[in-house]
Formats: sequence, structure tokens, C-alpha cells
Amino acid sequence: FNINIPNEDGGRFLIRVIDEASGHATGRTAYFYRDWWRRPASGDSESSKILVFAADKEDYSVGEEATITFPSDRGGRALLSIENGTEVLSQQWVETSAKETQAKIAITPEMAPNVYVHISLLQPHSQTLNDLPIRLYGVVPINAENPATHLQPKLEMPSVLKPEKSFEVQISESTSKPMTYSLAVVDEGLLDLTRFTTPDIHSAFYARQALGVKTFDIFDDVMGAYSISVDNIYAIGGGGIAEGAKNRKAQRFKPVVRYLGPYTLKAGAKAKHTIKMPNYVGAVRTMLIAGNNESAYGKTEESTPVRKPLMVLTSLPRKLSPGEKVTIPVTVFAMEKKVKNVRVSLETGNALEPIGPTSKTITFNSVGEQIVNFEYKVNPSKSFQNIKVTATGAGEKAADNLEIDVENPNPISTKSTLYTLNGNQSLTIPLDVFGTSGTNSATLEFSTLPPMDFSKRMDYLVRYPHGCVEQTTSSAFPQLFLSDVLDITFETKKEAEKNIKAAIKRLSNFQTPSGGLSYWPGYRDADDWGTSYAGHFMLEAKQKGFQLPLTFLSNWLKYQKKRARQWSNQQTRYNDDISQAYRLYTLALAQQPELAAMNRLREGKNLSNEAKWRLAAAYALVGKKEVAKELTKTANINFVANSHNYRTYGSVFRNRAMALETLVILEDPQQREMAVSLSKNLSSQRWYSTQETAYALLAMAKMVSKNGGKAIQVKYTNNGKEIEVNTDRAIAQRPLTIMSQREEIEVTNLQNNTLYVSLGQSGKLPVGQELAEQKNIRLSIAYLDALGNSMNITQLRQGTELEAKITVFNTSNDYVDNLALTQIVPSGWEIVNTSYAGTTDVNSSKADYIDVRDDRTRFYFDLGARKSKTFTVKLNASFLGEYYLPGSQVEAMYDNTYYARNKGKWISVVQ
Repeated sequence: FNINIPNEDGGRFLIRVIDEASGHATGRTAYFYRDWWRRPASGDSESSKILVFAADKEDYSVGEEATITFPSDRGGRALLSIENGTEVLSQQWVETSAKETQAKIAITPEMAPNVYVHISLLQPHSQTLNDLPIRLYGVVPINAENPATHLQPKLEMPSVLKPEKSFEVQISESTSKPMTYSLAVVDEGLLDLTRFTTPDIHSAFYARQALGVKTFDIFDDVMGAYSISVDNIYAIGGGGIAEGAKNRKAQRFKPVVRYLGPYTLKAGAKAKHTIKMPNYVGAVRTMLIAGNNESAYGKTEESTPVRKPLMVLTSLPRKLSPGEKVTIPVTVFAMEKKVKNVRVSLETGNALEPIGPTSKTITFNSVGEQIVNFEYKVNPSKSFQNIKVTATGAGEKAADNLEIDVENPNPISTKSTLYTLNGNQSLTIPLDVFGTSGTNSATLEFSTLPPMDFSKRMDYLVRYPHGCVEQTTSSAFPQLFLSDVLDITFETKKEAEKNIKAAIKRLSNFQTPSGGLSYWPGYRDADDWGTSYAGHFMLEAKQKGFQLPLTFLSNWLKYQKKRARQWSNQQTRYNDDISQAYRLYTLALAQQPELAAMNRLREGKNLSNEAKWRLAAAYALVGKKEVAKELTKTANINFVANSHNYRTYGSVFRNRAMALETLVILEDPQQREMAVSLSKNLSSQRWYSTQETAYALLAMAKMVSKNGGKAIQVKYTNNGKEIEVNTDRAIAQRPLTIMSQREEIEVTNLQNNTLYVSLGQSGKLPVGQELAEQKNIRLSIAYLDALGNSMNITQLRQGTELEAKITVFNTSNDYVDNLALTQIVPSGWEIVNTSYAGTTDVNSSKADYIDVRDDRTRFYFDLGARKSKTFTVKLNASFLGEYYLPGSQVEAMYDNTYYARNKGKWISVVQ
């Protein structure tokens, strides 16, 4: 059809054909000029060089032919180039015609998934009919679909699956092509939570490619009949946008996850797989992805319900505590009319004592579901409890098996008693059970060195509940030297190795892109002391034969070197020369010392006492012991407290331990005096932070390892058995077996030397016996309903939603950093965690780090003098029964003069 449009010379118009029903363009879209050689009236210098052209359609299949149409004049030439993301596939010269030129392009397999048609249109050099440049250019994308790259895998399986029954899946390819495939059967609920879709492997491998070819020419520098300087906008191209979703996992029950493959299927063949469905009710998605050597890919999926005529589903709290009463709800599903009378029975471990019958009969008048409740009292236990639910009726049987921990929520308490045995002397040590059953343990530690209570201090580090970069390092660092210093059992040694490997793996999660380590995982900024401390541990672990994560060490070294070279004490408001000295020490330990930075620090004015000791250790490691000794002559071991210790999580005691490590390296006789002083402090009942404890044990271990000690030969009785310890180590540890409420341990020193015996015990106090106390911190909790009104939580109806508002007030006149607030919920309540829903957390602006677990929430933050912060925890009263609500507690992790604890209370959830 013809369109007549009145227009002035030099004008431009757009023709677009629109489908009236859909509103979409159905045909060719292009710009036309009445006199197309004329420059557009706008005078746009960029547009003056753009050649507007089009293909007859956007999408083609292999074997088709594309028609490219572009405006032209007689006598010109066009270079038509077919390009993709990496190369030029073909080129051809086209002689232009008057008004319009057409070029044909055959669509070939190598053009998939898309190509770009690039045209450079050249005018005769001497033409004067128009004022456009000698060369015009343009690019148009074309999608090329190759049917040969598609696989059509096929799944054949039952329309309904049954719990605890095997089912068969048959795999084939609809067009009889060979393929390699993987098969997965996954709980639909889990997939919904993570927004997981079956991978579209073909779309991934054949995603639209960006134009990867760059074209250069010098036509802008060729003077034609019309000459003007025009900006060259020659970089044209584009690409697809990757799609993705945040996958968040919320795992409460054991999900159905079965993965099979990869398997190879020959052309025209079929494969069968038998899969057993576990005891599960719901729906699963069976996903199959396939590929072959011909770069063909495909996928398919099937969603299948899992059910049978009679089914049961049991719900439980995430954990239970001794003394509680729990109501276990069992939901019975009758899926067919034949199911009328159903008998439901429960079998439990010894820790769950039934209150009432353990079997009940229910009647169904129609297809549906009913809930049957069973009540139990919770007793102390050393292990998790198995619960087996069985339902029978109408010749059908259904079962459900669950596991649950019985856990005392109180923190572990420890105590130790020290005894001294002279040569060939015997001693009777009373062993009374400490803590509730299942939580208690006892250890004997023998030492010919001044006692340091290694076992108790080490247990404190391993069981410390918080996990920043410093505490993660502290828990594992001394364990590197356990077997060097102590005579320990094989089981203890294996446990230490397991802990060290776990710490190495966790610390890699703290590393930032800069190579430093943040204080909490996911933080952007590195913590200087934590970076040096964790790096020190990693270097020592590597020397012990442990494998470090790939690239960890190289990235860490880059960060340390950069910081060492850039450091200047003039850039900070406080004296952080100890941080620079420790950084230089770690680089020396890594055998990549920064001598210039070391010398610059040594020559600085007002070098602190603790920095001198650490810098001396760095010089000693690089073989400059004379320089190190000169530094120590200007230092002393009488450390004093300063206001900057908190920046390195340190103290006078920690600094003395670091000085002992330097004395050991220098083989200085003062190490003996320092070691005796530290050991007395460690064997006392005094509280020490994780940093103090770990570094003291580390330094003492190095001192003992280098200097040794007198051998041990001792025997003792435990549970009626006589055990002898004969070792050349100066310290030995042995666990005790606790079989009765009271026992007497007979210990005999078989050598003519002084032997120190320490009995260490740990356990949890009974529920409800914790004490309310506070020091420089005030802690208060208010429970509010949905309208914000205060409510009594002693008795709540099942399903009640509430908020706990926890307020922490600093009653002192000092700023307090690194506070840890722990709020534990009773077993029958659940924490409502909405983080997966993408909502804003009102606590995020108040806390440096938030750790939400099944039964507790922890907040980590700083608090100014006479200031307060309030945190909110959303809760739901979920399970019927009587439960214990433990007291909340807040503590400064590196200063025990700031803490507060509330007493717990018993609560109930009723219908």
C-alpha cells in the first residue's frame, strides 16, 4: 500500500504498522527521508553518521534467510559484516541501488543465539548531492534459534507418591537424541521458601551475547566534498541482563532432597531409577536437566503430591528443657472414606515421662484431619530423644519419627580445686557431682610446673558462645599447642584438630575484598587487630600442617603490607603503635618482613612499652636479635593500664602474656619469673576475657614447649579402675568417668618430685537457680501485645503473638563497647524471624551484629555513658504446655565490670 505524506525537504518521518487488536508493532519499523541524503533539521552531529536500517523480522531459525533493507543512493558501496560476541563470522560488499538496497543473509548454526548485522555505507568521495559524511554506519541485532540445540527430556512417574514407599522414574528423550542428565527430587515447600526454579540450562548456555567486536576506521579523517569534524560514536552493542533471586533457607524439618546423577543415555534408549520416598507428607518436584556433546540442552519437571489413605504429622518445639511439660500434637489425615477408626500411639525416650495415656483412638466421619494431643514431663538427659508416632486403621498404617534435644538453657559453670603432692605421696580427692545430670564432666590435670589450670581456661574458650573474629581465633589458637605441651588422650587430640579446622574455615568468611578481616562476618571494613591476630593463628596453623583456604594468605599479606607501609601515628587520635608492631610481627613470622616500616616505628618518639616488646619479637624473627635486645632494655615488664587497650581487646595481663612470648623467642632468663606470675593468675578464680585467656595459654604453651619440664609418673583410681600416667611431658590431662553422686579419687605420685593436681569440673545449674544481678548495666524487659499494650506472659493462649522489648541502660559515666545481649525464649515459644521476607529490621540500626537462632537472639552493640538502647523481638506462643523462660543477660565481652542478668520464670501456653 502507498502512503502520501506532505513534508518539507530535509524532513524525516517514522512509519510503524500496529496491530489494532494487540497494540503491538507487526511489521517493519524504519525512518524515511523525503530526501534522505539531507542532514536532519536538528543538526545532531551524532545522528548524522547513523545509518537506520532494519531486517524483515527479529527472530529467525537456522536455515532461513534474513533480508536486510537500508536506504541508499546509486554508486555507493556497503560493507555488511555479521558479528557475534567474539568474532566476525562473515563479510560481504554490496553495491547500492537508488533509494533502497536489499541484502540477503543465510542463517547458519554458528549464529545462535544471536548475531549483529553491522553495515558501513560508503559514499563516492567526490559526491556533492548531499552533505552527509563519506561513511554512515549502523548495527541491528538478529536472534538465531537453532532447533538442534534443544533437548526434550521426558519424565514418566506415578501421579501420586506414597510416604516410605519406593517409586520408579523413567527417563527418555522425545526425539531419541543421546544425552547426559541429572535428576533431583526436592520438597516443594523448601523450593518455595528459596524461590527456586528448575534451572533452564539452555537459556543459560544460549543467553543473548553482547557485541564483542570493535570496529575502527579512518573515514573521519578523509576530507570529502563536504568536510566537518563530527564526533565518532562507533561503539554500538548490547547484551542480556542476568536474572536472579535471593535464596534464603529456613530449615526446620529434614527436607526431602534426593540427587541422582550424572547419567548417560544412549540415542533412543530409556533409563529407569528407583527412589524411596522418606516419611513425608506434601508435594515434591522432580527436576531433570540434560545436555550432550553437540551443545544441546534441555530440562523438564514434574510436581507430584505425596500422600496415602492414612498419614500422620507430628509437631515439636525446637528443643526442650528439664522440668518442662510439653503437649505433643499429632495431626492425623484420613484421605479416603474407608478410614473410620484410627488408633494413635507414641513411643519416646526415657527423658519424656508420659502424663496420661500414650495411645488414643479417634473416629473420622468423613475425609479430613484431626489433632490428637499427648502430654509429657521432661526429665534431664545426656542425649537427644527419639519420638515414634504410629497410626493404624482400616488396614492402613502410618508412622512418623522425630528427634529432639533436651537441653538445659543455663550457661555452663566451672570450678577447679588445686592439690599439691610431694614425692611418693598419696592423696584422696573427693569427687562430688557438679551440675545436672547429662551436663557434668570432670578432668584431672597433673603438672610438674607451676599450676595454670589449663583445662578450665581452655574449656572456657571452647564453650564461649559468641563468635566474632577475635573470639573465633581465641577458641582455637591455644589448641594448636595442646599435643606439644600436654599428654592428652587420642580422643582429645582429635577433637582439638576438629576445632582448629572449623576455626580456619570460619575465619575465611571474615575476609573482606581488601584482604583484611572484619570483626563480624559480612562487614565491609577490616578490623586491624583482628586481622593480625587471626593471621597470626593461620600462620602458626600452617606451620603445624593445617591447610589454609586458597588465596587467603596472599590476600592477607597484601593487606598487611599496605597497612604497614601507610601507617603513621600522626594519623590517629590515639597511640596504636602496638597494632603496627603486631602487624610487623606477623609479616616477620610470614617471612615477608617490612624492615623499613620496622625501623620507622623503632625510631618514632614515645614508643609504648607494649609496642617495644612486640617490635622486639619481630626483629628477633628476622635474625636481628641484637636490635631486639636493645629494644627490650628500654622496656619493662611492669605494664600499666591505658585508655586505648580496648581497641586491641587487651589489658595489662594480655600485654604481659605477649611480653612472655617475646622473652621465649629471645631465650631471656626473665621468662621464668613472668611464667610463674602468669600461671598464678591463670590458676586463680579471676575472670579473664577470651583475648587474655587465649594469649596467656598461647605464651605459656610456647614457654613449656621450648623449655620442657620434669616428667610425670602418677596413678589414680576412677570408678573402681586404677589408671597409670607415665609421660615425659610436664603436663598431663585425663578425663574422669562420673558414675555416682560421690566418689573418692585416690592419687599417688610415683616420683620424688612435687606434683600439682587440679580437679576441674563443669556442669549446668538446675533450671530456675540462676541469680539476678547487675553491675554498671541495668536490664529490663517488657512484653507487649499487638496493640502495644503491656501484657502478663505467665499464661498465654496458643497462637498469641507478642513482642519482647529489651532495654539496656548504661548506668556508668563511661562509654562501653562490645556489649553482648542474649535473649532466650522458652521451648513453647517461637521467634518470628521476618528477615527472609525482605522487611526492615528495626534493630539493625542499633546493633553492630544480630545473631538469630532457633531459641535465642543475640545483639552486639556499643553503649554511651548514661545512654540506653531498646531491642525488639517478635514472638509467638506456639506449643501447649508449661515451659521455662530463662533470664536475659547482657555483658561487656572484654570487661566483666559491666553485666546484668535477670531471673527466669515459668510460663504456660493454654488452649
